[in-house]
Amino acid sequence: MQQSTHQRLHVRDAHDAHCIFEAVRQGFLPHITRRLNEIERATLVRSGAIFVWIESDDDNGLKRWTDGRVWGQSRMREPYLFYDEKMPYDAAQAANDANRAPTYRFVDGVSRPGPSSSALSHQDRTTNHHPGLVKQAYSAWVNIHPQGSAQKWHLTAYFTYADLPHLPTIDHDPLLRKIIVPSGIYRSGKTRSRTDDDELVGNGIRLPGTDEASPYTERMLPSLSSIQSAVAAHPSTASLTGTRSHGARLPEDQRMIQMLNSRHIR
Repeated sequence: MQQSTHQRLHVRDAHDAHCIFEAVRQGFLPHITRRLNEIERATLVRSGAIFVWIESDDDNGLKRWTDGRVWGQSRMREPYLFYDEKMPYDAAQAANDANRAPTYRFVDGVSRPGPSSSALSHQDRTTNHHPGLVKQAYSAWVNIHPQGSAQKWHLTAYFTYADLPHLPTIDHDPLLRKIIVPSGIYRSGKTRSRTDDDELVGNGIRLPGTDEASPYTERMLPSLSSIQSAVAAHPSTASLTGTRSHGARLPEDQRMIQMLNSRHIR
């Protein structure tokens, strides 16, 4: 039977997630290697549980996370995604909610001690503090071996609104508070911009789906000098432009205009 990566923890930001990733990488904490079965879902998925899993295309690996529960729409609270569990809802509850007067909540974020928490931010912005679970998700590109392909690591955490203020952070964990996260290994996988890819490749990291010898194989556009040389090599084309009727273009002119318009404007 598999075990959760951590049984009871409140992850606040990307640094907390990277500390847990690093503890897994060093072998101090376990990670999930396959889908949870029914017994594991019933016993392991609870408030405070943390699961680290590595995305894999292998038949025996994990491609996506499943826990057998029904979740609402995702909400982004940087750098995490949050999903509220959909609870059983009857007609009487719907009528009560429709007749309930609107409530207004004022949040004073300055009074919170320590680092900011995405989970607390999600709690502050949510009006319906249901008794079910909230799922918290984070992913990062991880480069373990130089010149190797980066792997997609995921962290999935669970908590309830009532239990969140009582969950310990990594500052209270004797193992995790000693973990030092090395630079250049973990990069947020929420979005991967061209700038991020350039920096990763510049550090010798080959991302999945890219060519090893040339990570960015683009269609090379002709330089302006080569286009000018081509025009100079065909003076007859330039002379004909003055004699043709207004609005008509020769095929050579159309091709040249398309080449000029396709150039990147810096």
